[in-house]
Amino acid sequence: MDFVDMSDGELEDTVIGHAGQLAAQTCTFLDALREFDTRGAWNGVNIRSCAQWLSWKTGLSRRTAQDQLRVAHALAGLPHLHDAFAHGRLSYSKVRAVSRVATADSEPELVDIALSSTAEQVERLCRGLRTINRRGAPDAAPAESTAGWNWDDDGTLRVSMRLNPVDGARFLAGVVRSDYERTRTVDDPDVPESPGSPDDSGLPTDLWRNVPSNIAPAVTAMSDIACDMIDVPETAPGAEVLIVEDSATGDAHIDDGPPLDTHERDEARCDAIVRAVRVQQGAVLAWGRRRRTPSPAQIRAVFMRDRCCTMPGCGRTRFLHVHHVTFWSHGGTTNLDDLVLLGEHHRRLHRDEFSIVPTAPQQFEFHTAAGDLIEVAPPIAAEPRFRPDRTIAPAAIVPNWGGEKLDLSYATDVLTHIWALRAREKAADTTPADAMAA
Repeated sequence: MDFVDMSDGELEDTVIGHAGQLAAQTCTFLDALREFDTRGAWNGVNIRSCAQWLSWKTGLSRRTAQDQLRVAHALAGLPHLHDAFAHGRLSYSKVRAVSRVATADSEPELVDIALSSTAEQVERLCRGLRTINRRGAPDAAPAESTAGWNWDDDGTLRVSMRLNPVDGARFLAGVVRSDYERTRTVDDPDVPESPGSPDDSGLPTDLWRNVPSNIAPAVTAMSDIACDMIDVPETAPGAEVLIVEDSATGDAHIDDGPPLDTHERDEARCDAIVRAVRVQQGAVLAWGRRRRTPSPAQIRAVFMRDRCCTMPGCGRTRFLHVHHVTFWSHGGTTNLDDLVLLGEHHRRLHRDEFSIVPTAPQQFEFHTAAGDLIEVAPPIAAEPRFRPDRTIAPAAIVPNWGGEKLDLSYATDVLTHIWALRAREKAADTTPADAMAA
């Protein structure tokens, strides 16, 4: 299909039409995924969950795979939401949000709102309803603190945190203390003798306890304090700041992170940050038979090369061991060409459940006990049978939204009132005989 020859209107219709098709096909995909998970058809060698299988076979991130599994199973009990999704009237973003809060009783109203709102408005509404539900539940589970991070395209680190009240208060207290330590001068005592002289209102004039509006410098100071005061093993790649430099070009980047410009590289050198120099395919570190245990430098090099358990499809990054591909007892050497990272598969290897075969310097293949190659991503042999669903209306995905703002308080009040009234009506319709039968 040549989009260049289309008019603006035709191109708009094409984009909207494909969005509806994508929504409907996503619903079909989730239905198939739910049945696949229910059957346990994902079971196999080294496969621990359906989410892992989905990530492995379809190229999704593990978090996305887990989210899609959650939505797939939630749709089984939400027929109104499923119907709108299957007909391409709701996008996956809306369905994902509604499925977090919808029940069999509440989904009709939530679907109606989703059909008439933007995805952002639906997300806001569902977040508000989740808050109300948590507060109203007498036995609600306590909120769990979570935090995530990722390197952005511009080379900056983005951190997102959601802390429960107690953890949040502890974090802010640590920020304030770190900011105070960061901004102290040489004239400040190690421990203030008094909080400051009170003014006419009786409040101290020294207000350093206030949380700064920009907490980035204080958080950086917290990190420096932790690095200076907390001891770690001699080799702890995750607790070190590793700068990788190309010995030929002088280019440098954060290990497994963004590149550094000249000023950032020089600052890292000045601060005596651990640096690792990469020469061609890796540092040449070879002890041969002179020592059995890998040196810290070798462990760091193997970690930087492998990153995780090298068993295809595993991906674990914790509780790893450096393993001799040719067993030390069988004449193996402590060289990078004979060392790999393994997690729980280390024990399985020694039980002869699979084997590792070197194929080139620092490159390996994994074979089953029968000698078959264990592939990283086995190809799909069947021919694709995807066909667009012509029953989906061309503009099915377009919401019935006229640009209105979402009055979150009003919307949540109306919805909770409707659902409370419905619950009272159901309770009134239940006769004593019905209750005894139940």
